[in-house]
Amino acid sequence: MKSEFIGRGKLLIGLCAMLFSTASFADVQLEPTWVKEGVNWAQYSKFQIKPLNIDDVNVIKPPYAVDDPRDWTLDIKDLEGMQAVFRDVMIDVLEGTGGYPVVHSDAKDVLEVRVEILNIMPWLKPGGDDEMEGYEVQTLGSGEITARVELRDSVTRELLLLIEGDKAVGEQYKQFNRENNVSNITAMFTQFATRLRNSMDRVHGK
Repeated sequence: MKSEFIGRGKLLIGLCAMLFSTASFADVQLEPTWVKEGVNWAQYSKFQIKPLNIDDVNVIKPPYAVDDPRDWTLDIKDLEGMQAVFRDVMIDVLEGTGGYPVVHSDAKDVLEVRVEILNIMPWLKPGGDDEMEGYEVQTLGSGEITARVELRDSVTRELLLLIEGDKAVGEQYKQFNRENNVSNITAMFTQFATRLRNSMDRVHGK
C-alpha cells in the first residue's frame, strides 16, 4: 500500500497532541512553568478561546535526518480547518450540559486561553519523501513539539499561568496518515478541554 503523508496543517494535527494531555490550571498534575500567586480562580466562570497559534513554527529535523540537505518546511493548507477543530472541541466540552460559556467579549469573569506551537520535530519529512514511495509507514507517535499555554485575565491581559516545554507526540505505533492524526488531535483537544472544565468545576465546587 502506498504511504500517505500530510501537509503542515494536517501534520500539526498529530504533533500538537501531547500538549493537551496534561494542561489543566487547577490540576495538581499540571506542573506549570509558572503560576501567579493569590489568583482568585473562582471569579472566572466563562472562557475566551483564542485561535490556535501556529504562525511562527520552527521545524527541527530529527537526529537521523540532520545531514539531509533538503529543506524540511511546512506548507500551511489546512490551518483554518485545524483551528476550527480546536475551537469546536473546546466549545462543545466547556459549554456542554451545565458548563461554562465560551464568549468573544472581555469581562471580569472571563478567563482567556492561548495555545501556541513553537517548535516541531516530525519523525518524517513533511509533505512526503520519494524514498518512502510504495511503503506503508508506521511510527511511534508523530514527533516532538515545543508548545506554550497561557491563561490570562481577559480584561487586564495579566498572565496567570504558563506552561512551556517539550512534549513527545503519541505512544503507539500507527500508520502515519491523515486519519490517525485527525483522530489523535481531536481526542487530545477533548482531553485538554475536559481537564480544563473539570478544574473549573472543582474551583466552583461542582
